Amino acid sequence: MRTFVSAAAVILSLLLAAVAVPTAWVDSNIVREDGFVRLTAALGKDQAFQHSLAMAAVGSLESAIELPAAAEQLAAGILEDAATSMQSWPEFPGAWDETIRKSHRLNFTDPSSVTEETPAPTSLILDVGPLVGLVAARLTAATGLPVDVPDAALINIGAPSQRQLVERAAAFAPLWWVPALGALVSLCLAFVAARRRSRLAVFAGLGFAVVAAVWTASAGIAGGVVGSMASGNPVAEVFKREFVAACQAGFGQWVVLALAGAGGLVALGAVAWAVSSGRRRTA
Repeated sequence: MRTFVSAAAVILSLLLAAVAVPTAWVDSNIVREDGFVRLTAALGKDQAFQHSLAMAAVGSLESAIELPAAAEQLAAGILEDAATSMQSWPEFPGAWDETIRKSHRLNFTDPSSVTEETPAPTSLILDVGPLVGLVAARLTAATGLPVDVPDAALINIGAPSQRQLVERAAAFAPLWWVPALGALVSLCLAFVAARRRSRLAVFAGLGFAVVAAVWTASAGIAGGVVGSMASGNPVAEVFKREFVAACQAGFGQWVVLALAGAGGLVALGAVAWAVSSGRRRTA
């Protein structure tokens, strides 16, 4: 009975951990604003994505302003420079950081803030308003003319069905501690009930290594599914590709830590198993 209880508790712990760790990663790196900013910081350094962002910002600005004929030539030069080298401007990192923060707030809308005047978006969006404002500030400084632009410049980067997945993640990811606590309690119960705790440690460590391999395979499959969803928007396509790569790299670091912990558990159990076996032979 003790062997059965310990084996069942280990299996339950592995199943709960298989859910808890990916959910905790989603909560920490996607649902939470600061984590999302850290995860997507590298996207602002990708040259192809930078060019797509600059073109989108310039296009939004061109359609929103009207300048006197005398300033058109000067403005054209600034807009051309923005489209080709905005990423080299010293203000660009700050504008990109604000772009990500505003986009995160729009995509992870607090239900209590949704009203008839400010309805929630129906699809995933990227707000390049801060980048548009950056170009407008350059135009104002060069021409001496006030350039008024909207605070938001929205680009669709996902379908409504994808937004529904994001909303579900925002609702359930913060509850990751529930399966995590269950996994910890189950593992403790397994060690309490086990007749040979050293053997249990070895098999539990091997089980966690298998779970880590399942996480890696699942992350690859999920990335392939997301990558196969065409949006028809060049900015969205580049953002999606780089974001999926950033997610796989970020979650991969958690998988490596999990494998290290599993390996440590196996090594500790193996040493204890060898010591206990030696004592029994001596006796």
